[in-house]
Amino acid sequence: MSLSQEQIGICKISAAGIKQVPSHQAAMVSQVLFGETVKLIRQKDKYWCRIECQWDGIIGWVDPKQFHFITEKDAEGTADCQTFALELIQGAMSNQQVIPITIGANLLNCDGINFKMPFGKFQYSGQIVNLAQSQDSAVLLINIAKRFLHAPYMYGGRSIGGIDADGFIQVIYKLIGINIPRFASEQCQLGKDVGFVAEALPGDIAFFESKKTGINHVGLVLEDQTILHVFGGVRIDSLDQQGIFNRDTRRYNFRLRTIRRLIFK
Repeated sequence: MSLSQEQIGICKISAAGIKQVPSHQAAMVSQVLFGETVKLIRQKDKYWCRIECQWDGIIGWVDPKQFHFITEKDAEGTADCQTFALELIQGAMSNQQVIPITIGANLLNCDGINFKMPFGKFQYSGQIVNLAQSQDSAVLLINIAKRFLHAPYMYGGRSIGGIDADGFIQVIYKLIGINIPRFASEQCQLGKDVGFVAEALPGDIAFFESKKTGINHVGLVLEDQTILHVFGGVRIDSLDQQGIFNRDTRRYNFRLRTIRRLIFK
């Protein structure tokens, strides 16, 4: 397979890993979910392509067999998806195959049941979210975020099978139509500063720091001064002006730096 640099890749599996270097043993820096798109930078060989994610600019290496590549002209509109899968995992069915897709997958040209990708037509019987009806909703954000409870931690992950703290925040905000950067150090520059925990609202984002590394953790503020975050897995802990108080160990794990508000309704 030889690809031109003017091509767009659409993920055709549940989640494709983006590697730091072109090796299956390399660290994973992020993931591409089903239906998300990347721009081809160059092809190394039949096993590896260097790509750039179209939604957050992450650059890395992917296995081209996990993507369907088309020209930029044919790919017009594929990056502007308005409908996403809400089931934790559900099969997308066609006449020829069933593809298991996870919460957060892009469903292009979806009418509520049927959707059409450049590599085939599918049916999806699970719940979906459509931005035309629910964009920028804090209530929806919280409901979606709680679906990830107990998903395992995995560095670089953005899926229900494994997710990290930054990826969790990025994916849940994606599902209400707000695209944000991949890493907490960039996410913390967005929105409006909230002065104190007591003033925080459900849907705000709390950021945490260490003296050595700066911003090192992020989570979603819930009601009653609690926080939904990824620590071993997606879990709920207590939040106060000092930081996150772990309900299991009865100690503070992360020191609060700032709270930011991206949703104003």
